[in-house]
Amino acid sequence: MTLSISAKTKQAYHHAAEQANASLLRQPQLSMADELRLLAEQLEQNEKRDTYGSGKLINDFEDDVATLLGKPAALFLPTGTLAQPLALRIHADDRQKNGVALHPTSHLMLHEQMGFEALWQLNGTTTGFAEKPLTLSDLKSVQSNDLAACLLELPMREIGGQLPEWDDLVEQSQWARQHNIAMHLDGARLWQVPTAYDCSMTEVCELFDSVYVSFYKDLGALSGAVLAGSEAFIEQAKIWARRAGGNIITQYPQILSAHYGLRENLPVLPDAVHYAKTLGKALNDLDDIRVNPETPQVAMFHLHFKLTAEQLSAKVTNYIGNTGVVILPLPRAEKDGEAICEISIGRNAMSKPQSYWLRHFKAFLETL
Repeated sequence: MTLSISAKTKQAYHHAAEQANASLLRQPQLSMADELRLLAEQLEQNEKRDTYGSGKLINDFEDDVATLLGKPAALFLPTGTLAQPLALRIHADDRQKNGVALHPTSHLMLHEQMGFEALWQLNGTTTGFAEKPLTLSDLKSVQSNDLAACLLELPMREIGGQLPEWDDLVEQSQWARQHNIAMHLDGARLWQVPTAYDCSMTEVCELFDSVYVSFYKDLGALSGAVLAGSEAFIEQAKIWARRAGGNIITQYPQILSAHYGLRENLPVLPDAVHYAKTLGKALNDLDDIRVNPETPQVAMFHLHFKLTAEQLSAKVTNYIGNTGVVILPLPRAEKDGEAICEISIGRNAMSKPQSYWLRHFKAFLETL
């Protein structure tokens, strides 16, 4: 998927969005100063900062997230780009194999400069179809005797937050374990998934040997990730994090922010999933717009417009400037003559009735 938006248009969009008074996208965002003041208010009296991964603040948070995910142990890390190949490297060493099966749209394939191969000496094999979630038959089709792990993303961002069928996902996990293949979960947006499957977080994570979660996407934190798994797995992860430069002297701002995001934003995600499903269905009824998936499964979906990314960006920028309402982000992709925008539903969208957004989408489409 190619994407071409001029620097001038991007600058104009961001300037208009900064002046807007309503947004469809994500969670509310504070100014830097207000956010730092808020984090300071989260500190308990005489709270001590973490030091190189040790201390009550970080270790209690890791324990809390491990419990939430139903895993024995967890490790707080600065990024998912570190957490995920690190997990795969451990699974590879445990099995004395270097192969990893991934979907063609995996973040590791598209957005990390192939670091899992270049830095972590893993061998990636893509399987499945770019427009569809992975299936058991896709995993079985991998022709490799070197396969140590399978990486699954739930939900799958590049295809609008689609999910595999639950029964097929369970069978994938069973098949992998029967063949001594580790299952790793790219859970960058995992917080949305239990509502979609009508199950608990623990039930989802039980299907995987290791789980990565992010705190800044759905939860609005500054940054940060957690890698969860068995106690032995996390002990190995600590060693690899040190080797890779991820054992930072202190991470207390990120931990405080992640804790706040969990407390404030995780509880609204079930409502966000239902809101996204209803809004997505309604948008599908409008002309000149296509929703992927047709019925959203989680708290995100993609909108396709028959315009170039540059054309759509300019139209959106003008609309924001005229109305003060952000109804679309800049396109994230352009494919087959369509510009594609990603909609992530959070408290911003839910602060308004869906009729409000539909009214604005109809008005925007009239400008195209």
